[in-house]
Amino acid sequence: MMPRLFAATLALLPLAACAVHRPLPLPKGLLELEGVVEEEPGRRGWIGVEVAPNESDSLEDLEIRPGVRVTDVAAGSPAERAGLRLGDVLLAFDGTRVDDPGRLESLLRGIDRPRPVVLKVERGTAVLEIEAEAEARSPLGRTRTLYHVDRALVRAAFRDTVVDGAFPEIARIAAESPLRQAGAREGDLVLSFQGRDPGSAAELVRRFRLELEPGQKVELVLRRPDGEEDAVRFRAWSPGRELISSQFWPLWAWHQDSVSQRESLLIGDLILLSLFRKESVGGETEYSILSLISWKTGEALLESTMHADRGGAE
Repeated sequence: MMPRLFAATLALLPLAACAVHRPLPLPKGLLELEGVVEEEPGRRGWIGVEVAPNESDSLEDLEIRPGVRVTDVAAGSPAERAGLRLGDVLLAFDGTRVDDPGRLESLLRGIDRPRPVVLKVERGTAVLEIEAEAEARSPLGRTRTLYHVDRALVRAAFRDTVVDGAFPEIARIAAESPLRQAGAREGDLVLSFQGRDPGSAAELVRRFRLELEPGQKVELVLRRPDGEEDAVRFRAWSPGRELISSQFWPLWAWHQDSVSQRESLLIGDLILLSLFRKESVGGETEYSILSLISWKTGEALLESTMHADRGGAE
């Protein structure tokens, strides 16, 4: 009987052991770039269309298809004179693919004087090539987002360009970015992401968030400022973990909370008393042996709600 009881006890002991981890917080960085806007300088191209992502009409397949869908054509505009219609899908602008509204905005921003442009348009089952005369207009106080930031997986900021096919440019890279560790530098243009056209800066950041998981392999093809192209490979940033709790009853139990600066260690939990206990709060530590002998070291942590509220309001 006793050997069976002993064996059963040993078999149950692992159930009393556990460890708890929590993800480390996202490192700070690039916060100052989020939401930064600037006024459009000089003149920019205008053809008189409003466009939106070319989403599928099927509720069962909500993918984003190539091109951008024309949602509005201004009366008397170059687009109307060229014959563009509502529902047309603009596939390319002067030979450059247009798969998101941001890419079209960048291409128009690169036009500072009237000139002809060639539009590749899908209408029904036909693909048309239409010539239009782009106008150049003053922005009239129009603002645009300067940076699009991914703080989690790639930890970099991107901005749109108006040259070299309007590819997004790496504007800033955080210190702990895996992109920096892979050899990318600020000023590099992103030519492809996972083997596909990256689109605009906004589209590239959107795809980071939709298509990547922490730790997933990433491949970018970059064009350096000197014109050299280079493929960089890295893994998307993955948050580390910290151990916050570990116990193997009745041998030990350990817990910590770094936010409140509390830590406890219990050795030999005999329910009514413990062989050894250690409790830390800030700079003060209390020790106890057999729940009978206890002493404290360090300085007590004083907390003042009133002081905290007043300091937060300043």
